[in-house]
Amino acid sequence: MREDAADKPKQYFNEYAPQPKQMELHKSSANDIMFGGAAGPGKSHALRHEGAMWCTRIPNLQVYLFRRTNPELEKTHVIKSQAEFPEWLGTWSEGKKRWNWFNGSMFHFCHCQYEQDVFNYQGAEINALLVDEASTFTPFQLDYLIGRTRCEMDIEERFRHKIPLIIFAGNPGGVGHQYCKQRYVDFNEPYKIKRAPKDEGGMRRQYIPGLLQDNPILMKNDPGYINRLKALPEPYRSAYLLGDWDLFIGQMFAFNYKHHVIKPVPVPADAPLYMTFDWGFGHPYSCGWWWIDADGRAYRFGELYGCKPDEPNVGLRQTDDQIAELILMQEEVLGISGRNVMRLSGHDCWNKKPDYGSGGQSESTATVFAREGVHLVKGDPNRVQKIRQFHLRLRAKVDKDGEIEEMPMLVVYDTCKAFIRTVPTLMPDPNNPEYVDKRQEDHVFEESALLCQALGEGSHNATLMELAAQAGV
Repeated sequence: MREDAADKPKQYFNEYAPQPKQMELHKSSANDIMFGGAAGPGKSHALRHEGAMWCTRIPNLQVYLFRRTNPELEKTHVIKSQAEFPEWLGTWSEGKKRWNWFNGSMFHFCHCQYEQDVFNYQGAEINALLVDEASTFTPFQLDYLIGRTRCEMDIEERFRHKIPLIIFAGNPGGVGHQYCKQRYVDFNEPYKIKRAPKDEGGMRRQYIPGLLQDNPILMKNDPGYINRLKALPEPYRSAYLLGDWDLFIGQMFAFNYKHHVIKPVPVPADAPLYMTFDWGFGHPYSCGWWWIDADGRAYRFGELYGCKPDEPNVGLRQTDDQIAELILMQEEVLGISGRNVMRLSGHDCWNKKPDYGSGGQSESTATVFAREGVHLVKGDPNRVQKIRQFHLRLRAKVDKDGEIEEMPMLVVYDTCKAFIRTVPTLMPDPNNPEYVDKRQEDHVFEESALLCQALGEGSHNATLMELAAQAGV
């Protein structure tokens, strides 16, 4: 053991031997990183040693490593750190669950099983935040911990681009799936570093995908592991083997970008056209346009989503006449102005609204829309049937290698960003697994499902003839 503290960082780096993908994390110049995807690339191992390296580099640093539950923390990090960290690095305090480093740094091992557990760290100054299996944490927990991440002490100039530091590791799925996907996976291309907006902290953000093949030690010691992953049914196969963030465990709908998203094609001049609408004010309204082919397949070719830029699930608070005007303007852009369009909406569009100015009630959304030339038809409100038909239309026939054999009965143009962003991340209601958790951003699903309910599984003619008669079309 070397006694000279200046030599200890070099000594530790020589004793730790990371795999190439783990080294991508350790060498990154970003300071807001997500390392994850598939099972097996050594995410937890790299995260633990990344924290140890920063403790070794900078005196008096406060590093916090989180796992959702205490048993997971003990098994994955506490026990392994005691076997891996050299004695000269410092001493382990069982009572405080932390490593006290030789240079005054502290490496805290923490868990937040319940949402309110984050308040235990209200006064903490977290210089480096490491969150293992980040998608198992709620968005509130992750935001709260990020809010505690700062650095008030003076550190060497060469380290100021890295500290404070945020690193998440994890797989697709879980209550924090959408949060991690939007913050990292959808933010930029893999490996590329891009500065986040100022209102999101302005840090240098990066997504480093990981696959099982990135861990040659595991591949060598357990060569059958990859075959066991390949044999899993969906969505487990794509989540664990491919790290596919568009198909994950706990996902409400079997939506896969590869199977359900297509490049735009011209809308046929003789194809039936439909519009679906879900009203919103404080939350976003959602409007989608569809054409139907001869087999009854639905193509979502346009949409209008009333959401504030960079603020998911926050509405624009536009009035009904403003929305109706935007709908007609969007139809001009889509090239369908003047064509017959069947417009389906929820029954709430026929409810009269309170008139806070004069008292009493004001006109319904359907009445205002009709005056502007947008005539709505009541969609079927049966929630059970609506969601069943949505499931059936998304169903894709694939071969043993996961390649599509027959296009599903609902596909989406890649320009329909709101559908692609929100529908794949929806999860079931924990109290009613047959329906969507209403606490999520479900507005696109609600309007899209109206079409699925109207069309049924295949041929659309009978149901839509009845709707046309109702609408006088």
